[in-house]
Amino acid sequence: MIRLAVRMALLLAAPGTLVAQVPAVLRGQVLDASTGAPVEGARLELGGLSTISGADGRFEFRSLPAGRGDLRVQAIGYRPQWLPLRLDSDAMHDRVIRLVASLPTLPEVVIQGYAADPALDHATLVRRGDDLATAIDGWQGVVVRRSGGNGPASPQVRGSAPEEVIVLVDGFAINDPLTGRADLSQIPTRDLASVQVRPGARSAGGAGVAVGGVIDIRSQAPSSGAAASGWMGSHGSGGASVVGTVAGTRLFLRGERLADGFSYRVPPNRGGGEAARLNAGGTVGSLAFRTSGSLTVQGRASVSRRGLPGAVGNETPTAAAEDVTAFIGVSSTGSMGWAGSVQYLQSDVGDPAPPTGPAYQVRSAGWSATLDWARRGRLSIAGWDGDVEVGVSGRHDAFGGDVVREDTRFTRGGIRAGATARPAPGSPWTLAASARVDRWTGESGPLGSARLDGGWSRHGTSIRASFGSAVAAPALADLFFREGVGVALNPGLRPERVRWETVLGVNQDWSMFGRPATASVHGYYGRVDDMILWAPGVGFIWSPRNFDVIRRGLDAAVSLQPVRRLLVELQGAMTPITYDVPDGAQVQYRPVGTWSASAAWTGAGWAADARWRWVGERFPNPGGLNPRPSYGVLNAGLEKSIGPALVRGEVRDLFDERAEFLAGYPAPGRTAVLSISMEWQ
Repeated sequence: MIRLAVRMALLLAAPGTLVAQVPAVLRGQVLDASTGAPVEGARLELGGLSTISGADGRFEFRSLPAGRGDLRVQAIGYRPQWLPLRLDSDAMHDRVIRLVASLPTLPEVVIQGYAADPALDHATLVRRGDDLATAIDGWQGVVVRRSGGNGPASPQVRGSAPEEVIVLVDGFAINDPLTGRADLSQIPTRDLASVQVRPGARSAGGAGVAVGGVIDIRSQAPSSGAAASGWMGSHGSGGASVVGTVAGTRLFLRGERLADGFSYRVPPNRGGGEAARLNAGGTVGSLAFRTSGSLTVQGRASVSRRGLPGAVGNETPTAAAEDVTAFIGVSSTGSMGWAGSVQYLQSDVGDPAPPTGPAYQVRSAGWSATLDWARRGRLSIAGWDGDVEVGVSGRHDAFGGDVVREDTRFTRGGIRAGATARPAPGSPWTLAASARVDRWTGESGPLGSARLDGGWSRHGTSIRASFGSAVAAPALADLFFREGVGVALNPGLRPERVRWETVLGVNQDWSMFGRPATASVHGYYGRVDDMILWAPGVGFIWSPRNFDVIRRGLDAAVSLQPVRRLLVELQGAMTPITYDVPDGAQVQYRPVGTWSASAAWTGAGWAADARWRWVGERFPNPGGLNPRPSYGVLNAGLEKSIGPALVRGEVRDLFDERAEFLAGYPAPGRTAVLSISMEWQ
């Protein structure tokens, strides 16, 4: 299977030497894993032979010796791959190779010429988890904030809040227009080609400005293949998915049942011991489609019903929520491109028998529309050559219901420009600059953001420096929520501003024992003025407020292959983000340290992997008191390829940590999962 071959490619060693001398032929095609387009100019090396893919992505090796070897594939803008081969005597072998882009492909400034932000490919994502929240948690300093076992799972990057991270799927933001947060648990990994994290304050093209970072997700391109999978796990969890292509349109259908009835540790102040976490389950169904070409149309829809168990100190055994979302987006590519989208959201929350107070049933609903235009061209100034882009974007949101003020409307728009250039072809230096001006409802004038990136790369060493600022609008829920018992409006809420954050990073590629290895370290420092946080005031009335904070930290990662079929990765992040006052405390629910380690092995149709992630202490309040304890979670899996089927067994939270990222909202704990997936070409 192609998927298994690609997975093995990332785990095996550098090009080897073929051992027999009976001629064989190898031919195939190199494709972009995200778009399915041919990759021209890819260099393929096998033993002492090499060739270049043509305009249609095709290649061919003739008169090859039979036996075992490793095919190395490289192309500018893509992650290199190593594919293990076994060539039979006097036989014709065909291979389709899908390369994962290593550079941003969004309609914004593309920074080239030095180590790009890392990416996870399709096979790695599926191995790490069924949904993106599970797969990406702990990777590259990402912390996924979960509201218990069935609540939204939103990403935090470098100490940012979830609403400060823009999540893009094929160039369109999937952040909830009302809360500003993206729920990664609703994104199945089996429909993804790659995921890339770009931390820090930056523009996200037509999607606006991200104070914390951008997560760029690319869906699988339409192809002639089809796949189906099913899984079942502990605590009543399970699901199934089907994917295929009809008339050039890729269709993806998924259904899932969430875990329920799992045990949790009762807090000592409530008697201690263990109890069953009831009303924590639910069902989720989703449908997605995507076409490719000069005009791309994509759509997503989901329906979910889940229980709302409440905090373990205030259970709500009969509360439930029903959510409906629908999205459609259209985009074009080329030197002049445009994109537009419409999104609808509806949420119904009710409890016929709450622990206190009368029964209730509330609804909120709204829609969001976006439009973006961009023009791209070549740049040549004083011997520097590169690319330039200008763009204009706009967005309008409208919401109403029982939890937001009536006729809530919010409009924003912006213009942007950016360029990236080299002083000469083949130069190790790259310089990129971008700037944008935005304006939105309630602001008296335009607000600017700017960023400057520079890079140098040679002989496997890349150095990158960035200097930038950003201004982002508050989330609509902070501006327009309906006041109630214990909460109050803040009409003076100001937008968040990053004050010239500085980033310096070094990436190094080398060979260890003749096998590829990489390492990286990045440090950053900056201020975030007017960060929006919910905090209690007089009479313990909570409301969103502005706080000045200092954000600094260090990210590091190492990837190596100590033996032929084993890949080991280590990552860590220290993220002190404190209030800008003397002896300022760590901002609530931002862990100072996060660490992860993973190992993956494959051979003879078998594969095994293990992944450990550790999350440090978090403060549940703005005073830096009563920290939540740190925790470590270990997942382990074993899989076997049987014909067209891949059978996988996995244990999540092997040591039954039952971690609580948020106080009072425990996760299911140790969970066994068995899955079977099949692919056809």
